[in-house]
Amino acid sequence: MAHEALNKICIMLVDDDSSVLQTTAIILEEESYTIVTCSGGKEAIGKLNDTIFTVLLDINMPDMSGLEVFEIMKSRNQYLPIIFHTGYGEKERRTDIRKHFRPHAYVVKGSDPEQLLDTVAGAVESYKNILENVALNNALKERNALIEEFNRSLEDKVKRQVEEIQRTSRLKRYVSPQIADTIISSGSDKYLISARKLLTICFADLKGFTEASESMEPEDTVNLLNEYFAEMTTIIFRYGGTLDKFMGDGILIFLVIPSTVTIMIKRQSEWLSICAIKYRSCGKTGLRMAAILIYASV
Repeated sequence: MAHEALNKICIMLVDDDSSVLQTTAIILEEESYTIVTCSGGKEAIGKLNDTIFTVLLDINMPDMSGLEVFEIMKSRNQYLPIIFHTGYGEKERRTDIRKHFRPHAYVVKGSDPEQLLDTVAGAVESYKNILENVALNNALKERNALIEEFNRSLEDKVKRQVEEIQRTSRLKRYVSPQIADTIISSGSDKYLISARKLLTICFADLKGFTEASESMEPEDTVNLLNEYFAEMTTIIFRYGGTLDKFMGDGILIFLVIPSTVTIMIKRQSEWLSICAIKYRSCGKTGLRMAAILIYASV
């Protein structure tokens, strides 16, 4: 039977009979196997390494039983194929050994060389497949570990982003977007520490609103207030103000920089002029804005 040439496949032969070692080595070397010969169990255990693909192991040896060598080798490499190559020909003895030690195969010395070659070739191929599966399994474990780490990192990142969005959203309910963004981008709570600041407190309302609302339809009154509050909120936040509350047609505002108040009030007055013209065209009374400013150190 023709056998495929195998390069750099190392087979270990373990036997105390030198003639058996020599004959078996010649048979296997003709198939291009690399051969490591050992005349005893202790020598075999000392030479065992990761380059060995299959072991042909005698059972009855003077220095150490092949069965004991089998157990030691399997404890070091559970996947290594070990073939018992022995003179035990009794079927019951072979069955008992296979039952208790479960070798890859059992070949009787002096049997057909083709049977030995087929058995070794099958063991080598089996070990190759095992090594490939182990490598693939390890690669899969590494990839799964990376995926798990990535998922944990992504989960933590999303959690931090959600917390930041929630925190920003809460802050923007009480302070201007500019201040909220400054607090968040700082990465610390130093802006939340109490400190004295020169604060401008502004209360603004619509002068003449009460009289005007008496002559306006309810829908127009609501639309006017909605437009007014929307415009005021936009302007307040544009200039870094903090909206404290709405009170009827009035608004209470806090600003840290006093110089922005004049600009903000001017912009609001311009909008009110446009609004007054709009409602005057409908026969409504014109409106003006009244503001009270208080400067304080708080």
